[in-house]
Amino acid sequence: MRIAEAGGKVVIVARDEDKLADVRKRIAGIGGTAKTYSCDITDYAANDKLAKDILKEFGHVDVLINNAGRSIRRSLALSYDRFHDFERTIQLNYFACVRLTMNLLPSMTARRNGHVINVSSIGVLTNAPRFSAYVASKAAMDAWTRCASSEFADMGIQFTTINMPLVRTPMIAPTKLYEEMPTIISPDEAADMIADAIIRKPQRIATRLGLMAEIGHLVMPKLSEVVMNSAYRMFPDSAAALGKREGEEQRPPTREAMLFASLMRGIHW
Repeated sequence: MRIAEAGGKVVIVARDEDKLADVRKRIAGIGGTAKTYSCDITDYAANDKLAKDILKEFGHVDVLINNAGRSIRRSLALSYDRFHDFERTIQLNYFACVRLTMNLLPSMTARRNGHVINVSSIGVLTNAPRFSAYVASKAAMDAWTRCASSEFADMGIQFTTINMPLVRTPMIAPTKLYEEMPTIISPDEAADMIADAIIRKPQRIATRLGLMAEIGHLVMPKLSEVVMNSAYRMFPDSAAALGKREGEEQRPPTREAMLFASLMRGIHW
């Protein structure tokens, strides 16, 4: 919506055609321009066709925002028989985004102009427990981006990684304890970070807390490990992760846990 309000031609890719139609209507309502494509980008053939269709219609893409993502909150002790959790997260969060980016990079390099924004996670900086599948897939994308930026730095292509804090969206709804945590950022605040990336084109955007956590892991790795382990023990697994039906009793977070969360704004617990 913000890009459309600023006069940009918006191209939106998602799976749900009804939701795409709704966003397209909202953008048209403010006089903006939007084109939508229904596509599952984990389907490589569909991913390839999507890129070809976009380039055929628009000629090029100025800014690619890789925002598609799958998150799974489940401790490793509950994941021994769920290897598919790791396959699903890396398929979308890493492979699909790399595929689409590489499909569009040739046209960017031909123009010597382009900007790739990858929405990563604060969890990559904090090494959040219970998010090993998610964080590992995002960390892979972070590493790929650093390598790619070194190769294309003199060709007019810029890369930005956003280590996004936890955002209050439907994706986190299955984890009921998040309903009690006021420290999760809003979609508007997340939009601010992406808009900032488009305007300034920095290599990285992260919160001060995320950067402090990364420095802590580098300078005091054992102390950081103890802190994260303490946090891991404070917060319960969700009913879904434990295999319980919604509404079944589970251990609620303690006052100490909620206080800890309030001090750690936007970190995944």
